[in-house]
Amino acid sequence: MNSTEPDMRPVPDSQPMFNRVLRASPETVRGTLQDIRSRFADLVAEDTLGRLELVLAEVMNNVAEHAPDMAADGQPVIHLCVVRHAGGLACALTDDGASLPDECLAPRNLPRATDMPEGGFGWFLIQDLTQALCYYREGSRNYLAFSVPFASVS
Repeated sequence: MNSTEPDMRPVPDSQPMFNRVLRASPETVRGTLQDIRSRFADLVAEDTLGRLELVLAEVMNNVAEHAPDMAADGQPVIHLCVVRHAGGLACALTDDGASLPDECLAPRNLPRATDMPEGGFGWFLIQDLTQALCYYREGSRNYLAFSVPFASVS
């Protein structure tokens, strides 16, 4: 093959993908979750899709709620990619909001409801419903990646 020719080989076992760049607001988060559900509805079991939706709602709504003062115009931008693979749904998000507090990713047991502020179960749920959760910050952007595994068949 000539090095100036594009590589046109087919991708074996290609998997469905969803990609979106969105402003972090409750309305755009809702619409994005509906679009993800539409994209994967015929390809992924309802249980897996429901877990993905719950995790993404928590993450993206956290950005919408806690990051606006960091964005230049008050509305942080989220870059989201979801890919179906052999073991589940792999997700990657970046945003230009505030850095994630260290305590959000610390291993923990389920807290008592009386010990948590309103909405304080979010990161526990995210940790519980995902695998390979990874976060880092570079410059002014947050990077979060995780996988939502397919439910095991009993």
